[in-house]
Amino acid sequence: MKEISLYIHIPFCKQRCFYCDFPTFAGREKFREDYINALVKEIESKCSNYIIKTIFIGGGTHSHLEVKELEK
Repeated sequence: MKEISLYIHIPFCKQRCFYCDFPTFAGREKFREDYINALVKEIESKCSNYIIKTIFIGGGTHSHLEVKELEK
């Protein structure tokens, strides 16, 4: 199996920083659950034939996610 690295973009922030150039959204927490579920589904469908070597989580404020969301 081929090894791959993943970048997972979490586009949610408590507030938008004036210097940030990343595609992010502030005040849209109601979309978080749907986003996480879609992300999990996509990773499962696209990565099942690979060994995930590393995962980088970035984007907005990825620490803004709750533990249960990261565990998915």
